[in-house]
Amino acid sequence: MKIIFIQPKSFHAWEALNFGYMGSYLKKYQYDKIEFYSGFFDSDDEIVSACQNADIVGFSCTSPQMKHALLLAKRIKTERNLIVFGGVHPTVLPQETLLHNCIDVVVTGEGEEAMLQVVRGNHKSIVNNPFIENLDLLPFPDRKLIKQERNIQVAYRDNGYRIASIFATRGCPFDCTFCASKSLWTRRLRSRSAENIFEEFKSVVKDLNIDFMKFSDDTFTIDKALVQEFCICKINNNQNTPWGCNIRADSVDRETLELMAKAQCREVWIGVESGSPRILADMKKNVSLDQIRRCFKMTEELGLFRRAYFLLGMPNESYEDIKLTETLIDEIGPDAIGFTILAPYPGSAYYDPVIHKDVDWSVVDEYTNHLCRTKSLTNTELRREQKRLVEKYRQRIVFRQRLIS
Repeated sequence: MKIIFIQPKSFHAWEALNFGYMGSYLKKYQYDKIEFYSGFFDSDDEIVSACQNADIVGFSCTSPQMKHALLLAKRIKTERNLIVFGGVHPTVLPQETLLHNCIDVVVTGEGEEAMLQVVRGNHKSIVNNPFIENLDLLPFPDRKLIKQERNIQVAYRDNGYRIASIFATRGCPFDCTFCASKSLWTRRLRSRSAENIFEEFKSVVKDLNIDFMKFSDDTFTIDKALVQEFCICKINNNQNTPWGCNIRADSVDRETLELMAKAQCREVWIGVESGSPRILADMKKNVSLDQIRRCFKMTEELGLFRRAYFLLGMPNESYEDIKLTETLIDEIGPDAIGFTILAPYPGSAYYDPVIHKDVDWSVVDEYTNHLCRTKSLTNTELRREQKRLVEKYRQRIVFRQRLIS
């Protein structure tokens, strides 16, 4: 049986790890004839040609990736192959996804066990399996399958470092209204053991000659005990590769941050979102300005590079709220700054199946879109404010935003 996984066009290298996990899981059960193609690196013609003799072709899609995935699926679909769609968008909208005749099966939720069932003959239109409770039982993602060296070369070209990504957990207990992640992973946190995380970290660094490791979890520091155990493993084994992770301002304390710094954590990425208490409450961020100030003070004192992200475009946001955000930025002094605009992706609280029925999600990005407006600002005014802030903080704007602005 020949299985091909396709990652539609995406800027996010870590998304390929989903296929790496599914590939290694299937190989565990002796399904070895697996190939992987990426819309970022491989042309459409190359992908379609490679799929001519495939038995199963699997796509994993966010909403912006659906258009490209469907274009490919229509070209690939034959009477002899099975087209499977999974990921956030198909999970949130399985019936709508199945309306496309080129799609045979939608996998909702976690992919490894569900894809194994599909390969073994479960061809129901919607396949869903319970979550794998013990994540340590999962084999490490097959990075050779997903040709990760290509992503590493891009990172090296852009940053001068060989960078790879790793996941320690699945799920996020928080309920931020703008986020669609919980639609796939739910709000229940599942964690690998510190020893298991460290073993993968160590092996990836050695096998791929990595200079810097990125934890791609929504928030790495939710389970402080796990983070501390990982850091102790890393310190005790004299593993000195630097790393960075997403944190929340309310999910760290001095003890944990000090241990992270000692274990060579060099960067933390913090979704501050807004300097307006009213807007923070609207988005159910459940973080106070005092917690944000305290977090930035501690991380600065420990010499950590602090990347802060701010979200514009919440429905009730006004010019005054944006000014409060600007004031907070000047007070906490992040080392790098990104200004995103609210995108009402399926799975977020702002998706409306009627209003957004015919949206071309491929042109909706976290950094720009023509959909969002607030009660006080038109979309044009909102994007003008974003541009103003980008220009004001130009020297500290995150790399991705520099590319598109």
